[in-house]
Amino acid sequence: MKKDPELIALHSHATNNEIEILKSTTCSCFFCRQTYSARLVNDWVSDGRGVSAICPECGMDAVIGDACGLPLTKATLKELNLAYYGEDYMEKNPTAAKKYVQRYKEGKITHNVANEALYVQYLYSLASRGDSEAAFALASLYEYGSEFTPADPKVAFSYYGMSCLAKDGEALTHLGMLSESGLLGKKDEQGAYQCYAKAMAMGSLEGLIRFCDCYRKGIFVLPDPTFAFECLNGIWDESYRRFSLSTGKDINIFPDISYRLGLMFMDGAGTGKDLILALRFLLYAEFGYNLMKSQNLLRKDLTVELQDDEERIESLAKTFKLKKQDPVFDNDTFADSLEDDGSGLISLQSYNFAPGTFDKGQGLFDFDLSYSFPPLLVDCGNLFCGFVPGTIHWSFTDVAEAKYGKEGLFNKIDGDPSEGWQFLLNGDGEDKTVVNLVFTRPTKRVNHPEKAVKGKA
Repeated sequence: MKKDPELIALHSHATNNEIEILKSTTCSCFFCRQTYSARLVNDWVSDGRGVSAICPECGMDAVIGDACGLPLTKATLKELNLAYYGEDYMEKNPTAAKKYVQRYKEGKITHNVANEALYVQYLYSLASRGDSEAAFALASLYEYGSEFTPADPKVAFSYYGMSCLAKDGEALTHLGMLSESGLLGKKDEQGAYQCYAKAMAMGSLEGLIRFCDCYRKGIFVLPDPTFAFECLNGIWDESYRRFSLSTGKDINIFPDISYRLGLMFMDGAGTGKDLILALRFLLYAEFGYNLMKSQNLLRKDLTVELQDDEERIESLAKTFKLKKQDPVFDNDTFADSLEDDGSGLISLQSYNFAPGTFDKGQGLFDFDLSYSFPPLLVDCGNLFCGFVPGTIHWSFTDVAEAKYGKEGLFNKIDGDPSEGWQFLLNGDGEDKTVVNLVFTRPTKRVNHPEKAVKGKA
């Protein structure tokens, strides 16, 4: 069907219209047929046609500013809509529906009742076509609810159970969580355990965490906290490494596993009771959960864990009379922030050592370490955990001997917090000693033969 020349002329103002929109007072979109202030337009698409405005209400590049000088009545907008989109445009164009969904998630489309209804409609349309990402997003929306969509666990369960998510480990984990919660009418511990086991087999780390919870709490199985601890401890290294080497960008299950190890050390469940190690892991968890919170990734169930984590830190702080304050870069912080092999502070890159002063009579030695990316440090005494950028000035006490050159690169640390440390440069399979520190301080490590958790107690 041939389009009206007037409509064609109007439509041309929706493309390469950046200057025109900036000159306009109001704008109208002929996809959603809304009119609003031109200052609300803050999203643009750049392609071969130029820079075009994106509608803040529907996410489509169908915006015309009043600076075009042509009349934009409601009737005209409807004519444009029917001529260029039609009634079922999104149904026939899943790519456009996905763009709307993504823009709505990113907050580039106004969040209100009408737009969220469209969001749900497009998610359902995509999920019905076998789009697993859309199905998971739809299920998650109903599991936790939003400002405009009330939570409905039964609806969430049905969407997590869609055929396109049958082999999705995360979806199976959430099926288990809903089964365990009792929100479906009654608790199904057997169903929860089976879902976690399947999810774990499919590579879901969260499924593994929940599977361990079954043995930690006795969900459908006899309680076996030792087995749960061994499983959690076995994946700690990889979780910590991914988190620290990405400077917190890869959060993975780092806060979840840290929280659970903190609980087990605090309660002496599955391992020896160790309140200092408990505090350390709880500080790790608090830091990780707060990173998720700052990125709007903290779900309601994780919010509960964060609250309990913070209450336990407060309890331990009272026990040891500690206050939250800036970290002190001393022997203890250095040791607590290292893994046993020294890789907690070291990446595959080299770091630089610059000596300060060594007072042998007082046993004091200070030096600077320059890091190519911020290391993850934990100072239990000051309730601190976080990434510290730049060069760090370290001050060690109880140093009996310090051998070093003027300065040097190193990429490996060996030793322990009671005997001393060696900063080594490993190359061609050989270790060259850059710094050798010998301590006089007595050991403070509490050894638990059944565990291999990193760090100093």
